Amino acid sequence: MELDALRLVLAPVALVLLLAVGSMVVVLARESIPVLAREGLAILTSNAWRPSEDPSEELYGVAVPVLGSLYTAALALALVALFSLSLTVFVEEVAPRPLRAALEEALNVAASVPTVVYGLWGLSTVVPAVRWLGRTLGMEGVSGPSILSASIVLATMITPYAAAMMLVAYKSVPLAYVEAVTSLGATRVERARIILGMIRGFFAASLLIGFGRAVGETTAVSMVVGNVYNLSPNVFEPSYTVTSLIANQFGMAYYYRYLPSALYFAALLLLAVSSIATYAGLRLASRAGLPAHRGGGR
Repeated sequence: MELDALRLVLAPVALVLLLAVGSMVVVLARESIPVLAREGLAILTSNAWRPSEDPSEELYGVAVPVLGSLYTAALALALVALFSLSLTVFVEEVAPRPLRAALEEALNVAASVPTVVYGLWGLSTVVPAVRWLGRTLGMEGVSGPSILSASIVLATMITPYAAAMMLVAYKSVPLAYVEAVTSLGATRVERARIILGMIRGFFAASLLIGFGRAVGETTAVSMVVGNVYNLSPNVFEPSYTVTSLIANQFGMAYYYRYLPSALYFAALLLLAVSSIATYAGLRLASRAGLPAHRGGGR
């Protein structure tokens, strides 16, 4: 009886959540129809973005912001992989217990910092550093806001999440395995390499979930990416991401016939990419599994 009552209470809540997600997809798809009917699939490959008060002159393509989002997120994830692995090994194998606890708390705090704070930090610190680096490397006209700046800020934001997931997986390797490796005379570096090999599936899952978050980040990225409709393999060049495009242009979108529809379509693509990456990460994490927690640690 208690279980039936609990189901009656919770089922409507779950249904409301499913309906909300479904309505998002329906709204984005419906609002995308006008620009798809006009541009066709060429909108996916075109790099034109030309709002006009004359509807016949409007031209939209989302290749630049979509590729900009993927490029920025992929570069950020490469940095996240390096940072989170380094943090995990340092916390679990090198840091003394008091410092270990302090670092884990610091990761929790960093994960809760508002994104606008990261954006302001990026403007005041990362952008000048990237500008200096570019000019030091002999590149003329490097202004600072760029794909590299956005990737560094994104990596800094996502590392606490990825590192926290890695720490959970690392701690969950059974103590018997750790003791067996240690008894064979393995150094800390060798032990870390073996344990990381055991949780590599979970590490890949954390990166996929992080990618799903990174590709949809708006505030911090729009502050440091440069917001120029341009895509270059040069990471010191400014660009646009889907989120920064929507944030910067939605306010004036309804002055033009097809611009709102183009932005809704870009958002629909973003939702698809983010959802696929997150789902794949969760599935991979589920398949990787976590062994029983080993308890108090070393």
